[in-house]
This record gives sequence, C-alpha cells and structure tokens, in this order.
Amino acid sequence: MDTFNKIIGHEDIKRYFNKAIKSEKVSHSYIFEGPEGVGKKSIAQAVAKSLLCQGEDKPCGKCRACLLLEAGNHPDLIYVEKDNKTTKIDTVREKLVKNMDVKPYQGPYKIIVVTEADTLTIEGQNAMLKTIEEPPSYGIVILITQNLAKLLPTIKSRCIHLRFSPLPYQDILEYLAPYQLSERQTEIYAQFAEGSIGIAKKLIEDERFLEDRKKGVDLLLKLQKADLMNMYDLVKVICDEKEFISSMLHFWLLWYRDLAVLKATGNENLYYLDYQFHLLDMSSKLTYNTIDKHIKLIKNAQTQINQNIYATFVIENLLLKLKEKKK
Repeated sequence: MDTFNKIIGHEDIKRYFNKAIKSEKVSHSYIFEGPEGVGKKSIAQAVAKSLLCQGEDKPCGKCRACLLLEAGNHPDLIYVEKDNKTTKIDTVREKLVKNMDVKPYQGPYKIIVVTEADTLTIEGQNAMLKTIEEPPSYGIVILITQNLAKLLPTIKSRCIHLRFSPLPYQDILEYLAPYQLSERQTEIYAQFAEGSIGIAKKLIEDERFLEDRKKGVDLLLKLQKADLMNMYDLVKVICDEKEFISSMLHFWLLWYRDLAVLKATGNENLYYLDYQFHLLDMSSKLTYNTIDKHIKLIKNAQTQINQNIYATFVIENLLLKLKEKKK
C-alpha cells in the first residue's frame, strides 16, 4: 500500500492497518492520540483511501474514489472540525450522528474523522456515544486528539487506542532533506520541530521564525549584562512588540532547558547548539536551583500572558526576578 509508505515513521501503526485492511478486520472506532503534526491525520486519510478505493491494488490512485479523495470531495469521508474553541453538540449531531445514519453513497464504508476530539464538549461526546456503541456495519469513526484525558471513559473504552509518538530526529531530517536549507538551518528546524513534521512545516513556512529566534536570544543575552536602567529599556522594547512576547517566552524557556541539560549531562542535543559558547558561559554562572527557578518564572509569565494580564507588568516583573541576585 503505497499510501502508507509515503508517510514518514509510525511503522507499527502502518503495519497494523495493512494487516487489518487486508484481513478485513478494521474496527468501527479508533482514537489516534499524539502530539500535533506527527501524522495522525495522514494515517487517517491513508486508511480511508485504502478502504474506499474501487481498484484492485488499493489504493490505486486512479479510480473515481481515489480521485475524489485526492480532491477532498469524497462523500463517504467526512471531517468533523471544531466550531471555535470547542466542537459543539449540534456539530456532532449534524456531521457525525446524522451522516452515519445514511448509508455510503459510493463505497462499502462511511468514515468520519473528528480532527480535534479533545475539543468535544461533554454533551457532544455523549451525543456520539450511541453511534460508537452501536455502529452500522459500514461505519468507521476516527477520533484524533492531542489529549486523551479530555475524552470520557465511556468513549475511550469503546475505541481502539493508537498512540502516535513524536518522530525520531532522523525522521525529521529525512522530511527536511528536499528543502534547500543550510546544515545549521536544518539542525535548528529539526530540533524545534520536537518530533513533529507538521511543526517543522510551519516553521519553514514562517518567514520570521529564524529572525525571531535570534531576537529572543539577543534580548536574553542583553538582559544578563543590563543595569536597572537598561533593563527598563528592554521592557519597553519587548512590550512594543506585543505579538512577539509569547514567542519570546517560548524561546527563553527552551534556552533555560538547554542550560539545565548542559549543566546536568553536557549533552549536545540542544535547541541552541549554535550558541553553545554563551550557554556554557551562562550555565557555569548559575546553579541548578537558579535555572529551575528561572524556568518556573518564565512558565508563570506565559500563563499570565495567556490570561491577558497587562503585558508590561508581566514582563517587568519577570525581568526583575531574572536579574535578582541570590541572597
């Protein structure tokens, strides 16, 4: 099945579906759980292509069903997307329950994929429960989630759970190989992707990522040398670009993660390998306790920013505490 072979990683899951499809023992309900962008939706699409294909060597890529699937127009493959922050009960009833009650239009199966099942409301999950408990012979439901704990026990107990782990570093390098990147850029994208091809793709498409990463480090290095007046200048610089604050805090958190890793193991599996001299210098001046304290301060600042607390207050407070001398 070439469709599965084109997907990087998850060999065990691909073997499972190859065997299940060939033996016609595909379950009626699955949970695909794992981090963002690691291939959950790609596997769901590959399963649909293999089951709905009308050719002999499935998926053939040539029949009407395959062409409709490639175009995103097959009537028997339905995606349930979240409404805003949640997937509401009305959406579940319209797109999942009612659609599943109608027999397939073309193929032997009707496949419904809930793309962000962790956003389902409790009411929405209860609304789909009967469909999962008593599915029609042609029905297959795939719930895709980053957070299994958000699903009700009654839902989880009736589905086959497949865990999608972050992809190995080498798999991300394989994905990045066709891009025209320098060796250093490839290392940066691969590390920041955190085992996710989806994130790697977003980073490459984000024209500001490398620039913002450098800006985040530059601000942190300036903070180390700043006196009180310079520190308040930095507060102004940071808060003048409010859309950058969340990214900056993320970059700072990973910087301190690198400090902790270097101090503990000397490991070179770093997000900022290209700043290793600065990392070594800073780690030599900070204790484990101080690094841990600073990580907690940055995480707290992230929480406050996400809660829409006044940004200048959050950043000023953070910088003062990061500069605070150990007593």
